Amino acid sequence: MTGAEIALLVLGALGSLAVGSFTNVVIDRLPLALDEPNEHGELWDSRPWSDVFGGRSGCSDCGADVRPIDNVPVVSWLVLRGRCRACGARIPAFHILVELSVPLLFLGALWALGLSWSLLPALWLIPVGVAVAVIDLRTLIVPTRIVWPAFLVSVLLCVVAAGLEGEWDWLLSAVVGMAVLALPLFIIWFAIPHGMGFGDVRLATLLGFNVGFYALGSVLGAVFLSVLCMGGSAVLGVLMGVIALGARGRGAKVPFGPALVAGAFLCIAFAEPIIDALVD
Repeated sequence: MTGAEIALLVLGALGSLAVGSFTNVVIDRLPLALDEPNEHGELWDSRPWSDVFGGRSGCSDCGADVRPIDNVPVVSWLVLRGRCRACGARIPAFHILVELSVPLLFLGALWALGLSWSLLPALWLIPVGVAVAVIDLRTLIVPTRIVWPAFLVSVLLCVVAAGLEGEWDWLLSAVVGMAVLALPLFIIWFAIPHGMGFGDVRLATLLGFNVGFYALGSVLGAVFLSVLCMGGSAVLGVLMGVIALGARGRGAKVPFGPALVAGAFLCIAFAEPIIDALVD
């Protein structure tokens, strides 16, 4: 390995850890607890982005500012043993899990997709998907403030990647994937409004576009990947439900968003061998 490759690897690792740390900031600050349920029966809303980006990080228990030395991704959580330096309150374990998962998912995307322009949308989707999944687990909401802006950026990155690779048909499969994944959830939401939140439909629109994009122009592949994503997400959702029932009892509520995100990540990672097997 050359010196330039080592330097690139180190910069990439530091950059991915920084992205994981920023993802934690979004997870911490974006959800807003409500004093009473809103018109949709939700107990959470989301803060404006100006509030999310403004100010310094602080302890949710005592309000003490987090010192720069205590804001180093992964290391600070381990050194402090998962507790606030000022008051000793526990820092939720999801912090270190997010800070570790984002770099690992980046590495997995690089391994699965290779170093090409088509990697761009996946690298964007990873922190977005992790943030949405963790927020949904904690609050049972899929924030519109994340999903629609993320969708617009995803479309832009897919257009850029397709243009630079000279493969405009990739965008056709992206649209097909979006329709196949989001339309069934929209129908379920329309038929049984209380059985599924519309946030899952919005999330499926974002994820379906990306899943279809990685069919790389194959309409049949986009359909198959999206159906596989839906089926795999349903299985993961059932498993999560069983675990939640065992841990929290019969009253446990299980969000579908994390299962959708996990299913989409898996389909994107294994899109090429799946489509190759489908074609052969």
